[in-house]
Amino acid sequence: MAKDELEDLAKTEEATEVNLKRLLLPRDEADDRSAILEVRAGAGGDEAAIFAADLLEMYRGLADH
Repeated sequence: MAKDELEDLAKTEEATEVNLKRLLLPRDEADDRSAILEVRAGAGGDEAAIFAADLLEMYRGLADH
C-alpha cells in the first residue's frame, strides 16, 4: 500500500514541478495577445502534409494550455 502511495506521490511531484516552473517564468507583455500561425506542407508530397498536420496539432495543443 505504501509503494502504491509512493508511486502516486512521485507522479504528483513531477506534475507539480512542471507547473511551478511554468509559474516562475516572467510574464511578457505580449502573452495575452493573439497570434496568427500558418503551417504549410511545402515540397515533399504526402509526407510533408502529414508532418504539417502533426505540427499544427502540436501548436493547437500548446495554445489550449
